[in-house]
Amino acid sequence: MNPTLPPPSPCGKVSGTRPFGALPAIVPISAFSLRRRPDERLAGFCPPRGTGEIWACFLDGGGYLCHMVWIILLLCLGLAGLSAYHRGPICAGFSLMGLLIGLLLARPLSPLTGRLLPLLDLQNPLWQFFLPGVIAFVAVLVVFKMAGNYLHQRVSLHFKYQKDEHLYFRWERLYARLGFCVGLLNGAVYFFILMMPVYIGGYFLSEAGAVGAPGGAGFVTNLRSELHDSNLDRVLAAHDPVPAEIYQAGDIIDLVLHNPPVQPRLALYPPFLTLGRQKEIQDLANDAQLQKMVQSQAGIRDFLDNPKVQALLTNSAVTGQIWSLIGPNLPDLQEYLITGKSPKFDPEKILGVWDLDLRATWAEERKANPNMTARQVAGLRVTFLPVVRDLRLTATTDNQMILERWSAKGAQPTDANLGTWKNAGDNYEIALGRNPPDTVAVTAGDDGALSLRLHGRGHLCVFNKEM
Repeated sequence: MNPTLPPPSPCGKVSGTRPFGALPAIVPISAFSLRRRPDERLAGFCPPRGTGEIWACFLDGGGYLCHMVWIILLLCLGLAGLSAYHRGPICAGFSLMGLLIGLLLARPLSPLTGRLLPLLDLQNPLWQFFLPGVIAFVAVLVVFKMAGNYLHQRVSLHFKYQKDEHLYFRWERLYARLGFCVGLLNGAVYFFILMMPVYIGGYFLSEAGAVGAPGGAGFVTNLRSELHDSNLDRVLAAHDPVPAEIYQAGDIIDLVLHNPPVQPRLALYPPFLTLGRQKEIQDLANDAQLQKMVQSQAGIRDFLDNPKVQALLTNSAVTGQIWSLIGPNLPDLQEYLITGKSPKFDPEKILGVWDLDLRATWAEERKANPNMTARQVAGLRVTFLPVVRDLRLTATTDNQMILERWSAKGAQPTDANLGTWKNAGDNYEIALGRNPPDTVAVTAGDDGALSLRLHGRGHLCVFNKEM
């Protein structure tokens, strides 16, 4: 998704409070607003009635300079042209080649330069993402600049000491003017290199700019909006190095943070069932401060400053596992969070979390033993019901079946049994611990709820799937 204009992000506010099963419609909002404010002046129109009016031509309502993109472009062209005017076309030409070749080789050389990050004690995955490419680009550019400077000195000494003064001054004048022309090309390349982080970062910081985002986020999003207004983002979009999956992951994060009702649904997504059992993820889920920040929709800086979030981001093993799970499933995850339906995993009906239906289980027990005496019934209430109460089955994507007991609300579950599941035609074969495999069928009730009946130790337990 390397768009000219970032596609509308599905994040938005959810109005009203309803049960989780009846999720209200998600109101989509764009990744950043491109609408002109009613009080904003028309471009190019500014009647100079005084000092305040003159400054209003260059300042928007938020205190940021207007037309900063064009100001930065003129600065890049002017500084690069002035430098090349004094250094000459040889240095400028080699610098131009270094810029272009460095951009081409930045990604291929990234694995090599990435080995330097541990030596610099840079373990954060964010550094791992873009810093190796930056190091490779700078290294290639420095090599070409050194070569250009060496050749420039040789040519300059040749004309200065081996030619007459008349020819030397003519050459010097031509040399400077050619250098200025080549320098303008360098300035254009430098401008687009500077704007690429703005183009990428503005997409992710757009919504965060108003809610405690890192300093300068509003300035970046303002520049990003100007890039779109001037159609310069089309050139940047054609050379955007960020994979489409990264943009979609950002959309999903915005969706989760801005819609609290969908957050419990995230834990029920099949690929996350195994991931949620890791200690690092459980620590995040049980962190009271972090939950409060999510509910209050705190800023990005507040989330990044959380010690447990930092510990997770610096754990390359966990972050790699998370990406391996969600990377191939981002479109399906986004559809699941919005609609509650997973086109990829819904056909495998057993995947998910199944809670014991105590009422239905007791009804099956009475049906299987219709002639029980009152004493036997009372005995079962004491010996059977406490054993099966709060049981939960979890079927994961790696064909594991986990039987847990949730003893109290908010408490960590305890593993009662571990096993496997596999397809058996239209049914499923479940093997838990030392119990013989049991073939079960997933059935749908009149209300669409899914349930399964599992035999164990002479009893029949009914489980309902969390939706």
